[in-house]
Amino acid sequence: MALDLSALGAANGYAQAGRLAQAPAPASAPSAQEASKAGKAAESFAQVFDDADAAVAAVARGEGSAQAVVEAMAQAELALQAAVTIRDRVVEAYQEILRMPV
Repeated sequence: MALDLSALGAANGYAQAGRLAQAPAPASAPSAQEASKAGKAAESFAQVFDDADAAVAAVARGEGSAQAVVEAMAQAELALQAAVTIRDRVVEAYQEILRMPV
């Protein structure tokens, strides 16, 4: 990279530095409300799998129906796919942050 000693180069450099100085501050830590939402999401995720287990146990005892098991397993599969997608995006975002120059 060559140094640009012209007045135009200096003006561009100062303008770029000014834009960087005025950049928005990085996001702060999650608020209590966001943490509460994440906790509720985790609880509902666990509830889907508990419901699937309960449906399978009911069929094993002879009290439930096969249709209820299939529906519960489909919901559990959908919840797992959503969780994996969210995890993949979080990992991707973390890797992108690691690639940023300091």
